[in-house]
Amino acid sequence: MNIDQFKQDVGHTWKWLAEGWRHISDKAANALTYFTPSRESGGDVAGQDAGASSTEGLRWGLLAADVSVEAKRILVELEVPGLDKDDIDIDVQGRRLTVTGRKSYRSERKEGALVISERAFGHFQRVIPLPEDVTAEGAKASYRNGVLSVTLPKLAPATARKISVVGG
Repeated sequence: MNIDQFKQDVGHTWKWLAEGWRHISDKAANALTYFTPSRESGGDVAGQDAGASSTEGLRWGLLAADVSVEAKRILVELEVPGLDKDDIDIDVQGRRLTVTGRKSYRSERKEGALVISERAFGHFQRVIPLPEDVTAEGAKASYRNGVLSVTLPKLAPATARKISVVGG
């Protein structure tokens, strides 16, 4: 293989990698969630054991969501593993569903040191854009196997009404 062919192959590889990265980042951009570490979320502020190889705890995590539109409602399913249902708060305003919570660090390790830490801990807030107007009245939420399911009734469209004119 000559140098020109090698440069061309490397160029194609980098283009392919950049395209793949753009695709992943476009799909996951909303799911990327910042976790604010706190003393409650771990042994230290970074949320890691003192024996961990990194001095900085993970502050970002993916909280992936699926949003489904049905005839009379919108269903949002959000992956939030490792939480208790009491650690989750849900708010809906306009076309935005906001899920806030706290993921606490738990370790049953009796000996040894943490070598890899890829989980984020602390307070988080995930805002999910909704495709249509909804109402909080009649909304339902459940949490099972690390997935939060929120069912939101669609806001009924305003109906036209004839108004009579009175007076003299």
